[in-house]
Amino acid sequence: MKFLLGFLPIFVLYIAVFRFIYLEDGLTLIMHVSLPIIIGIILASVLNPMLVFIQNKLNIRNRYVAIIITFLIIIFIISLIVTIITPNIIHSIKQLIRDLPVLFYKADKYLSNFGNGNTLLKSALAEMTIKLSSLMSSMLNFAIEKVINIFAAIGNTMLATIISIYVLIDKEKIERWTLLFSSAVLGKKTSSEMFKIIHNLYDNVSSYIVGKLIASVITGLLMFIGSKYIIKTPYPAIDGLIIGITNIIPYFGTFIGGVPILLINMLYNSQKGFLVLIYILIVQQIDSLIIDPKILSSRLSIKPIIIIMSIVIGGGLFGPVGLFLATPVAALTKSTIDAFMKYKLKENNGDNSMKK
Repeated sequence: MKFLLGFLPIFVLYIAVFRFIYLEDGLTLIMHVSLPIIIGIILASVLNPMLVFIQNKLNIRNRYVAIIITFLIIIFIISLIVTIITPNIIHSIKQLIRDLPVLFYKADKYLSNFGNGNTLLKSALAEMTIKLSSLMSSMLNFAIEKVINIFAAIGNTMLATIISIYVLIDKEKIERWTLLFSSAVLGKKTSSEMFKIIHNLYDNVSSYIVGKLIASVITGLLMFIGSKYIIKTPYPAIDGLIIGITNIIPYFGTFIGGVPILLINMLYNSQKGFLVLIYILIVQQIDSLIIDPKILSSRLSIKPIIIIMSIVIGGGLFGPVGLFLATPVAALTKSTIDAFMKYKLKENNGDNSMKK
């Protein structure tokens, strides 16, 4: 019986590795099956600072009550977004769909005039117009496909939420068990130092992610307010949504999001397009000089050159996902290297003092 119990984990690991290596699309299958678990752990990590804040500030000892309050706050925020922002987004999307034929006609006219006298450029522009039309059709088919798969997404979301709740309830027990396991494998001293590093990394990166999300929401709202009430563009909710999402990317995010916004508004009305360009530059400066420094407080302590290099490499290798995750991954890598260097220097200094 003892032999069988000792052999069982090895057998399970062998089956998992076998499925991963020999099964076609094994990695895709593993990621698909593990997706709710991964999302649940990430959700718990993001909500944990809010949970700790609620427990400390409101002096709530009961973990279950604190978790309920945390999720009620999240549900309230989501409801607020759905009831206030979503109708504006739907209205802007409907307006954009109605205006698309006119915008395509204007774009084709501008491109044709620009390409007069240059056969090669004209054919390239015509091909670009055809590709844009097919892109709109594929986007519509993609949207229909996603609507069909909405129930599976809802099921995964519910499962991820349940997993995050259990992680938040038992986070201390999970940490203690992990510490005991790593102590048994790596030794108590190494495990203790490793967990200090992990805590430091988690505090820095989670603070940055939460702070950047808040900063992006504020920036998106500023863009929406300016587009709707100051410049009075035809699609203010789309303007705010694009800027809010792309602003998660440091330095370049506002400019990346500003390109499609500028093109659409230029085609609709060149004067409004110019005003949108000026307003985007103002919002970018407000975000860089006021919002980000106040909210983020330089938690990551990494130089701009490292951020820029990580964005270029991340975007080049992994596309849009790489752009969004480049800065946290770079911060995590740098913090890990710094902690390792500090640990090794401390260890070397300890060895030198013992020799003396």
